[in-house]
Amino acid sequence: MEPVVVLILSAVFLGAVSQRVAGMGFGLVSGPFLVLLLDPFSGVVLVNICGIVASGTVFLRTWREVEWSSLWKLTLGTVIGAIPGALLAAALPAPPLQILIGVLIIASLISSMVIGRIGKTMPANFTTQFTTGLLSGTMSAAAGTGGPAVSAYAVLTRWQQRAFAATLQPFLMVGTTSAVIFKAIFDHSAWPQLQVQTWIGIAAMLVAGLIGGDWLSKRIESSSARIAMIVLALGGGAATLIKGLIHLW
Repeated sequence: MEPVVVLILSAVFLGAVSQRVAGMGFGLVSGPFLVLLLDPFSGVVLVNICGIVASGTVFLRTWREVEWSSLWKLTLGTVIGAIPGALLAAALPAPPLQILIGVLIIASLISSMVIGRIGKTMPANFTTQFTTGLLSGTMSAAAGTGGPAVSAYAVLTRWQQRAFAATLQPFLMVGTTSAVIFKAIFDHSAWPQLQVQTWIGIAAMLVAGLIGGDWLSKRIESSSARIAMIVLALGGGAATLIKGLIHLW
């Protein structure tokens, strides 16, 4: 097996573990590494495809706690937001897009951490939910990371964690599916050109990562898992940013 395939499978496994343990993080953890290993177009599409499966699997276990009234407002925004995100990804050359992805990942992580310490709140209404979905959809299509925007919204509205984590799964499913569809429409070459055995390996790593994450979630604190997710995502985002800058220069 080629080293790059091993690294792709490892990134998928880590992303699946993060998704199961923290309720989010597949795109944040695996996204920047898949962009580095493939390219900023097909890498993001692969992140979206795997994210649909990962979120859908978690959703099967948490659907009873979903806040459906909040979900439809968020998903309306994310479907619309996926359009400009996909257009932006299709219009930019590879190096600037890598830079954009790296900046978006780093900025979204830092802003979510800062927001968590501010202590301010905002109302949970149609405007804030639609806007959050819009921003998340744009980031999902452009960079494969739609989670931080809705995570910041959850902090600012004091959304109860269990309901937030449950609602996040179908929300991410809709957002990533929209991103894949619009990216396929605007850029026909964005679909990852991988061999059949690599796709089979990716599916196996998704299952293994979700099972491993389920086992791990019962043995470590969620705060520790979140710290590990942030460290991995920041490292991958920085590497993607640096690679884009090097290629641009």
